[in-house]
Amino acid sequence: MMNEKIIFVFPGQGAQYVGMCKELFNEFAAVRHTFEEVSDISHRNIANICFEGPREDLNKPENTSLGTFAHSVSIARLIEEKLDTPLYEIAYAIVGHSMGQYSALHCVGSVSMEDAVHLLSARSSYMSMTNQEGGGMACIVGLSKEDVELSLMAATGHGYAAIANHNARDQFIISGQSDALDAVLARARDKGAKIARRLNVAIPAHCALMQNAEILLRKRLENINVQPPKTNWFSNQTANVMVKPLDVKESLADQMTHGVRWLEIMEKFPVYNITRAYELGPGKALTGLINRANVGCFASATDNIKNVKDMLNELEQQKLR
Repeated sequence: MMNEKIIFVFPGQGAQYVGMCKELFNEFAAVRHTFEEVSDISHRNIANICFEGPREDLNKPENTSLGTFAHSVSIARLIEEKLDTPLYEIAYAIVGHSMGQYSALHCVGSVSMEDAVHLLSARSSYMSMTNQEGGGMACIVGLSKEDVELSLMAATGHGYAAIANHNARDQFIISGQSDALDAVLARARDKGAKIARRLNVAIPAHCALMQNAEILLRKRLENINVQPPKTNWFSNQTANVMVKPLDVKESLADQMTHGVRWLEIMEKFPVYNITRAYELGPGKALTGLINRANVGCFASATDNIKNVKDMLNELEQQKLR
């Protein structure tokens, strides 16, 4: 149907900001309906939290997850309305980064809106409940994977730390206990890292410290109806396309204790001849990663109303060719 092989990518936590999606909400009924639906299911005013804050409320994991989900899905619905076609028929592939997997799975026809919202709420609660005292996350930029792994050895005697996300060839997010993170960052700076700093995140996501959260989420997923993805859906944990519902559930549970292999996912784009990416949701972090990865795919963000309208026009022209 489309002239190019298109992938839609969905951001995770960290892209949020007070005021996100407000212009779209004011202009498009589909956006308002999406936020209202998420608010009704979650019993909290997600639009008000996203638009008015305060930032401390928006940055609470459950609010961040649900706000980002509502923002992303509302843009997907605008596309579907404009082209009168489900997103999974427009997309050659769909993928989310971390929490964005839930936005992607809803848009790929695997998980209902209600289940996605409830799972995101539960996931946030489980992660907060099982957080290790003093745990968090940090960013290292400018080192090879080998040097980051060598830096992680500095955690010995200080606690636990591990790679949580491999976002680009020289960009890593690590998770762990506070003293261990500080030791690893000091070693990374000694090795010449351009950036080696703590992130404003109080939960050590995507590592073994989340084992209890994984157990709780795995139990919760047993009662969730997951359908086979209706187009290519990449798993964060394997960087491969998954088609079986049980594999999808396993991937969501594994995500709690395993890192996001974003670089490997991007490196699959030329294998699948994917040449165009649109990031649906707040921010433009994934857009930047894709455009810098040199994988033959041009990416655009949709974080303001002009970009959304430009994307809708581009997709309509693609469909008409």
